[in-house]
Amino acid sequence: MKHVRPSIPYVQSSSSQDVPPPYHFPDVTVNAFIWPAQVEAVQNYCDTFLNLGTRDERGFEYRPAAAWPYAMLFFLDYPEMISSNREPQDIGECPYPERGITTQREVFVSLPVVRYGNGPLGLIANSDIECVLPFIVVDKPWSCICGREMLGLGKLLAKIEMDEGYYPDSFQSRVRMPGWKTGHPGEYLQEHTFLKVKTGPALPTFRLEKAPEKSLATLFQSPAASLGISTMSDFGNFIDFASAGLFPTAMRSLGLKQYRDAKYPERAIYQALVSCRSQYGNLRDLRLYDEKNVKIRFRDTGSFHQILKVLLKVGPSPSGKKIKAKPIAALRFKADIDYDHMRVVHEFPITGGDGIVGRPAHSDLSARWFRPLKGFFGKRRMP
Repeated sequence: MKHVRPSIPYVQSSSSQDVPPPYHFPDVTVNAFIWPAQVEAVQNYCDTFLNLGTRDERGFEYRPAAAWPYAMLFFLDYPEMISSNREPQDIGECPYPERGITTQREVFVSLPVVRYGNGPLGLIANSDIECVLPFIVVDKPWSCICGREMLGLGKLLAKIEMDEGYYPDSFQSRVRMPGWKTGHPGEYLQEHTFLKVKTGPALPTFRLEKAPEKSLATLFQSPAASLGISTMSDFGNFIDFASAGLFPTAMRSLGLKQYRDAKYPERAIYQALVSCRSQYGNLRDLRLYDEKNVKIRFRDTGSFHQILKVLLKVGPSPSGKKIKAKPIAALRFKADIDYDHMRVVHEFPITGGDGIVGRPAHSDLSARWFRPLKGFFGKRRMP
């Protein structure tokens, strides 16, 4: 007889602003900018936040996606955010989908990483590609808290400006967030501009750089390519083709969910890698920017330096200067986004003592393609 570990029921209340997935976000405007990733910095990020303990203890190791080494900067404007949770709620509580809608702006950077399982079978059955988000900010406090508590994403609260730029049909954005400018003792936490983005008009436009033939935008100027694009039946394939395969229409985000002990803050009482899928559907209104006419500037000051170390090539300490990112692709489109399929990939073991209840490690490492076949290869249980 199999013993199932008892679970503690989740407390639901209509006064709480926490809403668990799945979510449905219709008519989202997405601006995306893509540049080559710093592979060594991504590996350092994996070793710090994902590869905790030894590989033998974990049963896996995360590494940068060598076949797809790109960083993707996203600006998302959500006009409607809807809960699509169909699970029954407690009697007397308003179901999540009937509680109304809200709006949000969000900015994040996504980096693809690959999980490699241990051993010959693990290398096949437990290896998978996911995306980590070393930088993610939102402009709503409830989303910041909910993202951390429910999804394990390290969301930060920021002021996010998104608007049309100086030229018609262009894009500009500014992200301001709290931080320490120098990191010196006794310094006050202040709000600083961390990120600025400006583009030229969406293509086609006469406002191109000096060498437009080197731009991804030439796809729209080639009769053969234009014909191929116009005959594609799947707009997802259209996005994939127009972005040279750099933009995925389905991403599985991965985050380290942690709770610290109040008495011993250097220790964790819970640590787990949590994954959730974001699926882009009904893609439409694709427009490309001339990536050579896109300006992306990060401010390398104080506490922001820790973020930039993962995204761009910077020095060992904050320089106080503006750091440029040079995109190789820039695009805008609209999509309906569904956020679902949340699961715990791996729970790290917790050592007991000093009032902390210990717990063993627990994993669900099976790759997506292998999950339907897992029963054929795993141990057969007696009925």
